Amino acid sequence: MTAARGASADPVPPVDGWQPPPPSAPGTHPADAESAAVSVRSAMGGRHAGTRHPRHPDRARRPRRRADPWRCREVVLAWLAARVVVGAALAMTHFLADQASGKQNVTLKTTGLLGWDAGWYRTIAETGYSGAGADSRRFFPLLPTLVRALAQLPGAGGHAGDILLLIVNGCALGLALALVRLARVEGLGEDTTFRLIWFTALAPPAFVLVMGYAEALAGLLAVVVFLGARTRRFELAAAAGLLGGLCRPLGVLLAVPIAIEAARGLPVPLARRLGPPPGALPAAAAGSPPSASQRSAATLPAATPSGATPSDATPLDGGPSDGATSEATPSDGRPHGESLGWRMAAILAPLAGAGIYVVWSAHTYGDGFAPFTIQRDAARHGAASNPVSVLWHAARGAFHGELGTGLHVPWILLAITGLVVMYRRLPVSYALWSTLVLAAVLTGSNLDSAERYLYGAFPFLLVAALVTARREIFTAALVACTAAMTLYATLAFTLAYVP
Repeated sequence: MTAARGASADPVPPVDGWQPPPPSAPGTHPADAESAAVSVRSAMGGRHAGTRHPRHPDRARRPRRRADPWRCREVVLAWLAARVVVGAALAMTHFLADQASGKQNVTLKTTGLLGWDAGWYRTIAETGYSGAGADSRRFFPLLPTLVRALAQLPGAGGHAGDILLLIVNGCALGLALALVRLARVEGLGEDTTFRLIWFTALAPPAFVLVMGYAEALAGLLAVVVFLGARTRRFELAAAAGLLGGLCRPLGVLLAVPIAIEAARGLPVPLARRLGPPPGALPAAAAGSPPSASQRSAATLPAATPSGATPSDATPLDGGPSDGATSEATPSDGRPHGESLGWRMAAILAPLAGAGIYVVWSAHTYGDGFAPFTIQRDAARHGAASNPVSVLWHAARGAFHGELGTGLHVPWILLAITGLVVMYRRLPVSYALWSTLVLAAVLTGSNLDSAERYLYGAFPFLLVAALVTARREIFTAALVACTAAMTLYATLAFTLAYVP
């Protein structure tokens, strides 16, 4: 049969959700028909894309901007803003030192981007552990090894400090990009991801990501571990976990969330309570693709059974997932790296990474566990203590001239509150890992560097992005974070606060 009058025999297929306009009725103005035709060609990316509007020749059509899944523009802007804030704090420190020296004839001790732990990492990279002293063994070897390796490049000799800062700041940028990718895997909306980017850059402890600290590298590896485990790429989780164990003492704790994610989908009663892997489809007949109803069931929010973790198929912020899909299952239906062997390798990788350093320390110095026991010295994190007593002592310090000690308490209380939210809104692997990090902080005899350790548990950043959905709350929180970051950085540069 011939096509009806005014209808097309070859209708234009939908493009990116665009539906072609209905056939023009008799008497339709020619300009309207031309406008519809131009719209079709523009949506299909043809040669007329970006041509002038048929009714308004002076108004050029804007070509559709391609979506950026990595949010590079926002990530770079936030990354630069953090460095401006820290630079302002450093400039303020120099101003205060000059004023104290010139007008009051007082020497104000200060430090810079390579102060505190950054100085240890630089010294280890330049002279090795033997040249840096016995106390240097509490710093794990991954970061100074990278600095030492890059310092062997032509023209890089004698610039270990500059190389350290380049590595750390590059890892800080990579950390933000990796978090954007993880947010996409978890189905977070665009607005939540935007807030996550800015909290990652301007959280008060994040000034150490500008200094020569290992937090940026350790945080990047932790996010990659979760990214690999949550997308069932356990070979990626194993590689990042091995390096994470070589980067920080707390890297060994990454074995716990990996074990939880590796247990998902196993025919074990406790494993069934964990829920399916993110993006998993209901079981389909062998060799046959899932039906449309099965695909929709995997993406629609479902009721969470009592005692079970939040559904991994449900966006964590309760909103649309912006088209984010889990990359756990490739086209052949068999997840990469999801064999039992890779799962076990990923679980053991953080322990193996730390074990490599322990074995080397035992062989070289005769004390394999010195990297852990030195950190428990009373002058540092201290031996195991009662958390309530530690908090009370820190709170009293704020009224007895120990400002840096008292500043830790509000963040500990805020972290405890964040854990409650985390257990309700995030998968259990995130919450349990963050609980272990918080427990490690609270069981020391002091709270020095507590904010920095908690910042390394990035799920707290996810919680911050989730609970500040209202624009005015987010704006106030970001302003407060920026001010606190400036204050903490200034106190650290004036040696009044232990970062």
